[in-house]
Amino acid sequence: MNFEALRASTLPGLLAERARTRPERVAFRAKELGIWRETTWRELAARVAALACGLAREYRIAAGETVAIIGNPCPEWTIADLATQALAAITYGIYPTSAPGEVRHLLQHGGASLIVAEDQEHLDKTLEVLDQCPNVRAVLVVDTRALFMYRHPRVRPLAEVERRGGEALAGEPDALDRFARALSPDAPATIIYTSGTTGHPKGAVYRHGPHLAACANIIEHYPILTRREHRAVAMLPLCHAMGRNLAITMPLIADIVPHYPESVDTFADALYEIQPTFVFTVPRYLQKFAAHLLVGLDQSSWIKRTAYRAAMTVGRRALDRRWTRGNGRAVSLPAALARALVFRWLIEKVGFARVELVISSGAPLPAAVAALWQAWGVNLCEAYGQTETGGALVSGQRGPYPPPGDVGDVAPNMAVTLDGDGEILVTAPEFFGGYWRDPDATQALYREGKLATGDVGEWTGGRALKLVDRKKDILITAGGKNVSPSHVENRLRASPYISEAAVFGEGRKYLVALVEADAETIAEWARERGVVHTGYASLVAHPDVVGLIETEVRRANDELTRVEQVKAFRLLPRELDPELEGEPVTPTRKVKRRVMAERYGPLVESMYAGDEERRIAAEMTNRLSLQTED
Repeated sequence: MNFEALRASTLPGLLAERARTRPERVAFRAKELGIWRETTWRELAARVAALACGLAREYRIAAGETVAIIGNPCPEWTIADLATQALAAITYGIYPTSAPGEVRHLLQHGGASLIVAEDQEHLDKTLEVLDQCPNVRAVLVVDTRALFMYRHPRVRPLAEVERRGGEALAGEPDALDRFARALSPDAPATIIYTSGTTGHPKGAVYRHGPHLAACANIIEHYPILTRREHRAVAMLPLCHAMGRNLAITMPLIADIVPHYPESVDTFADALYEIQPTFVFTVPRYLQKFAAHLLVGLDQSSWIKRTAYRAAMTVGRRALDRRWTRGNGRAVSLPAALARALVFRWLIEKVGFARVELVISSGAPLPAAVAALWQAWGVNLCEAYGQTETGGALVSGQRGPYPPPGDVGDVAPNMAVTLDGDGEILVTAPEFFGGYWRDPDATQALYREGKLATGDVGEWTGGRALKLVDRKKDILITAGGKNVSPSHVENRLRASPYISEAAVFGEGRKYLVALVEADAETIAEWARERGVVHTGYASLVAHPDVVGLIETEVRRANDELTRVEQVKAFRLLPRELDPELEGEPVTPTRKVKRRVMAERYGPLVESMYAGDEERRIAAEMTNRLSLQTED
């Protein structure tokens, strides 16, 4: 990778270059009405230029202004993103699952002059809060099938603005070049909002040149991505750093062709149809897909189950040899047969039959999940990065077929040190451009010029980086979303019937909570309803009380975004007593979350009983040793 050249480039500038040098090559494919349709680089550049002209003429979008985009991955998301940047304006995405209150905050904090909404669902959220965002000039809608229902003066089809811009640019095929020449590589291109670790999300500003060079360190770290054209499926939100890298930035600097599903509900179908060669995803999907396959095996014929068990015996032995001998590419004849006759048809169902590289990042990957995919013959590597690194990886396993347990070698252009507490400190030529409208938070992030990640790590014997814990009071779900447990706990404690709550969900697909009922208010409620009990333990075990707390949890969930919502809870069997030695609560009744997890571990695990992780762990536990069975 020519990092210096990328640092001097812009995203629209690279798009214009691709349109000149490879005009008829495929830029992306999108499924429309059941058919995969191709868009070339020439066509993409023309659409971006047309929309940029339309935004400038119709709404006077100018340098430094911001445009918000809300919706799931689709071609128009990318086109609106690049068109806005072509005007030296700044884009930012809003998670499609955001609650209206979160949408309102992000529109106000980001200062959006314009909003692009994918469809009716996202338009409804936007209109609910639009009156509180007077700076927004218009809402441009991508999917207009339901637009006839709306008579709002600020709502308009995006396609109409693009069409009018295209008419104005008729006869100017190189219009995008003209826009790109006026851009500075150091200008802000986009804002990636964090999930909100201590309340509201913070916006990480990505500048054109630094972001391109930062993202290029992924391709440099994985040379397999430069050896041929790769197919990928846009399955992560484009407002997510990983989703943006895969669908927008990486295709501008490597031969990666993103494929956009017809809807967010059909991306699994898209994986099956496309059979991608490169997958960049979060642990949640890997866990979900593996569990789906295992459940299907349980329900299959005894012949298939017998064949699978035999293949797994061979696959585990092959994986043991790969790990212990350090030769990830060596494949024995029995392992090759197991792959060809059993595992191939299995992983083909989820679109992984032709994949050459899977990178999992955004959250810790359970070792059993990684081991299972590798036993099936999938080259799965775990990587580590942060939104604040500007799109770059800090480190990543390179394999092939690396043993689980660490996050690999330090990536190109990165330098990693550990402080006295083991916190990971990172230095690099490219980082993000600071938090949007929050210089104090930006300054607090650095320590003597090094980015303090908030993660605690250690070096393995082979000098790979291993994540040990998180120093910050946040957790990361299996879907890669950062969640502040204290924020959720505060919502639960707002109930008069809940005295204390502890939220868990690190590396899991959803959040759960241990709840301490307020003995006084619950007892009063019970007396009024004639609920017979002999003490706290019998009270919280009563079905009516459990139903009451369930109602309170549901009420708290209504005030939280989807990823923050508590999906299961258990009432503690006794009241917390800060005067008891080793109690998971301080004298001021602040919960010690780690001690709580240790004390009530079985109770926490019971809320995940039967989920995919337990199924996968059962498949691999005590079957994958580091010793060969020869």
